[in-house]
Amino acid sequence: MSRFPLALAVAALALAASGCNSGGGHPATNAVAGPTGRSAPCKLGKAQHRAIARSLADIRRLRRIQAPLQTFSQHGAPAENTVTGAFLVDLGSARLPLAVRSHLIHLAKTAADLCGDCLSGLEASEPFLGNREARCG
Repeated sequence: MSRFPLALAVAALALAASGCNSGGGHPATNAVAGPTGRSAPCKLGKAQHRAIARSLADIRRLRRIQAPLQTFSQHGAPAENTVTGAFLVDLGSARLPLAVRSHLIHLAKTAADLCGDCLSGLEASEPFLGNREARCG
C-alpha cells in the first residue's frame, strides 16, 4: 500500500509538468517557425530555372535507362552512373531553394532506385539538418 501514494504523487507531478505552458504549443517549434502567416513564394532567376530544367531532363533520362531493368545492381546500368553525376552537377550549378532541391533529389532517387552507387551519391547530396539554409535561394 505504500506504493500507491508515491505513484499518485508521480502522476500528479507529470500532469502538472505537462500543463506548465499555457501557450498551447511547444515553445521550441513556435520560436523556430516564426510568424504564423505564409511567407511570400520564392522568385527564381533564369539560372535557377535552367538548372531545374536540366535536372528534370536528367531525371527523365534516368527513368528511360532504368525502365528495362528488373533487379537491383550495385553499379547499375552502364550509363546510369554518368547521368546521375550529370544530374548532381546540374543541380549544383545554381543555388536552389531548399524545398526545390530536396524535391528534385527525391525525384532522382525514385528514378534510380535500382542502382546502389547512384542512390549513395544522391543520398550524400541530400540536404540534412546541418546544411539546411532558411533563405530563399
